Amino acid sequence: MIGEEKAKLLRCSLSGLLAENEALAARTAYRIGGPAAFFLHPRNPVELELALRVLAELEIEYLVLGGGYNVLVADAGIRDRVVISLGEGFAELEMVGGDAAAVLLRVGAGVSLARLVSLAESEGLAGFAGLAGIPGTVGGAVAMNAGAWGATIYDCLAALQLLTREGPVWRASGALRPGYRDGGLALGEIVVAAYFLAPKGISAEICAAADECRRRRRERLPAGNHAGSVFKNPPGDYAGRLLDAAGCRGLVSGGAQISWQHANVIVAGPEARAADVRDLMALARRRVRKNSGIELEAEIKFFADQ
Repeated sequence: MIGEEKAKLLRCSLSGLLAENEALAARTAYRIGGPAAFFLHPRNPVELELALRVLAELEIEYLVLGGGYNVLVADAGIRDRVVISLGEGFAELEMVGGDAAAVLLRVGAGVSLARLVSLAESEGLAGFAGLAGIPGTVGGAVAMNAGAWGATIYDCLAALQLLTREGPVWRASGALRPGYRDGGLALGEIVVAAYFLAPKGISAEICAAADECRRRRRERLPAGNHAGSVFKNPPGDYAGRLLDAAGCRGLVSGGAQISWQHANVIVAGPEARAADVRDLMALARRRVRKNSGIELEAEIKFFADQ
């Protein structure tokens, strides 16, 4: 928990950006979880840089909440760290260069993947169709190396503009080491904007590929409040297949249930708690371990006190 003396200094230093006891449930796909004791909403990179400098001076840790589509917030909320959510100044999307073969895009961290894919469809830019139908923002997608069916957001990435406690950082794509569902960012690095070098293609073909990805996601995923895949696919296999083989479809804990439609998705009902989702995940991991000897790794991120 953040001590009262630090809390007073935080209020004085960042009064225009700070909210207290901010509800987080509505900011996540699960629609469950407790509040953030301290919530920062910087409207632009200048305010974010100021906020990070203050947090560094006060020795307060922070978490970054993007679109909330891959996050499970603890029922008790977050009391020992500040939760940061980027404002409208991070939602810029512009073409900043290019030639006859490709276009250079600058995409703010707050831009939705849907908006990025829509631009790619209308302008005939290849490399983004595989992201169609994936919810969330570009910043969050970069942080977790989001993707589907062999495509990831790093396919066309040229560089990242980041902010840390020490100030601005620029990273060329060649200096990054992304892994499966891991953007390879260092602890504390926050994506401000991503630069993509997108090859020019045929708009009709790009639209068709994007529509096919959207269709596949609609058919595979259930309705209701969920965060998509709960576990990462282990090397050479699929988490959904392992969970299905272990008899996990339909398992229930409190108000949460493993989907009958997709064994790697947990749906949170109206009475669900974060603890219900965590309990189901623990049960599913035990079943898979017993059935196949494989230890599943969580894909969703947990926001809880340390």
